Amino acid sequence: MGWQPGEQLRNGQYTIIRELGRGRFGITYLARDKQGKTCVIKTLSDDLINQLIPSDLKRLEDKIWQEATKLAHCQHPHIVKLKESFKEGDRVCLAMEHIAGETLEHLPNKILPEFVALDYIRQIGSALNCVHEKGFVHRDVKPANIVLRAGKSEVVLIDFGLARGFDNPLTTVQASTADGFAPLELYHVDSEQKPYTDVYSLSATLYVLLTGTIPASAMDRSLQKAQLIPPKQLNSQISDHTNTAILEGLKLAPEDRHQTINEWLKLLPSGHQNLVLPQIEPALFWTIVGAMATVLGTIPAWMPLLKPSSPPTPSPSPPVIEQPQKTLNN
Repeated sequence: MGWQPGEQLRNGQYTIIRELGRGRFGITYLARDKQGKTCVIKTLSDDLINQLIPSDLKRLEDKIWQEATKLAHCQHPHIVKLKESFKEGDRVCLAMEHIAGETLEHLPNKILPEFVALDYIRQIGSALNCVHEKGFVHRDVKPANIVLRAGKSEVVLIDFGLARGFDNPLTTVQASTADGFAPLELYHVDSEQKPYTDVYSLSATLYVLLTGTIPASAMDRSLQKAQLIPPKQLNSQISDHTNTAILEGLKLAPEDRHQTINEWLKLLPSGHQNLVLPQIEPALFWTIVGAMATVLGTIPAWMPLLKPSSPPTPSPSPPVIEQPQKTLNN
């Protein structure tokens, strides 16, 4: 069923405004707190709760409590802020900061300039470093989980995959040809997940930002021998350094990838160095050159018009006001 607009949670602390979306594991609501500020409430989906036996549900809830505690300690400008965690009836809830803006998945320009995409990726990379230092992995890095703050060039990582990797068949990530962001280790409950897991997903995110295309899924590449198309083949404007970094980050075997976000970020070009500038068509180039020559050629004709007919009259000097001398009385 879910909660309806106007319903109150936590003894009136939060009022539901509307449902924002739902996925396999959870439902997300827009709410308003007692101070009148909007926030986001996340909880487990009804389908998931109804399918789990009580012992498995308890273990999943414990896992979410533990990781929510870690998330609360990740104070970083590019990580969504956790306000608090609580239980409403039989549901674990997370109250989080509401970020006004669009996700990178819904940006009007599906293919970003390389320097813009790299800026966003470095911001998220910095956030992931903070996450990893606190001892856990995001597990769900993708454009849909990165919000560009309205009116700013600042991106924020949201929607941590707190339920991913829970060792129950109902919550284990299943193979999907559409999920080009999940590395192989997220498809197997017994596989170890470390920072290199997020390296894969961040690389796939950069792939999409620069090509507008989701890379072939890790499962399809592993089981069906699907080919990973180098991003530079889809967008020739991508620099060689960035192309190489993406391919390195998308290696199937965890041990073949760079083990930390910082190691992988070092592969990217710094600033505008080694970036490929947009190419100008020859016809347009010569049109621009001709226009510049025309403008420059008319400058001598303008010069007489710019000369004053007579020297300007100097402005009168301001009067000098002498200050009366002060005398000291002995």
